[in-house]
Amino acid sequence: MKDHILDFPAYQRLIHSCLLRWKLPEPYEDCLQESYLIYVRCVEKYDSERSKFSTFFIQTLYRHFQTMNRKNHQNRKAIQLFSIHQKPHEKDPLHEPLLLLDIYHYSSLTYMERVIFEKSYTGYTVNQMKLLIGKSPSTILRARRQIRRKVVDCLPT
Repeated sequence: MKDHILDFPAYQRLIHSCLLRWKLPEPYEDCLQESYLIYVRCVEKYDSERSKFSTFFIQTLYRHFQTMNRKNHQNRKAIQLFSIHQKPHEKDPLHEPLLLLDIYHYSSLTYMERVIFEKSYTGYTVNQMKLLIGKSPSTILRARRQIRRKVVDCLPT
């Protein structure tokens, strides 16, 4: 039994109900554009033997917005982590919280480098980190050098 796939505008009400369920703010233009891209992907991958198209499309859309919401939540938590602490007094661009967030997420830091990065930014000394993390001072200093290399690579020139 072949399920008939309707045009994208026929699913507008289902999409809006999904957006309302996630309490996404209006206007919905960006979300509708993302929904259309998901619709096109679903049309390509749809298997009529497994479910109705509308069910497949809405479940895929729901998972997409769930993932998007989870990533936004993680980003908000990271911003809070950096903004809780007082900003340094000098006007060094490396002390901007949003730039630090970009560095934290996009410079390919390992888990240990992220921990050392967070502790360094919050003002811990190498000896304090040694006690907290349980690594030797030379390991911490080596990780900081590696962080600096990665930061330089991710900053625009």
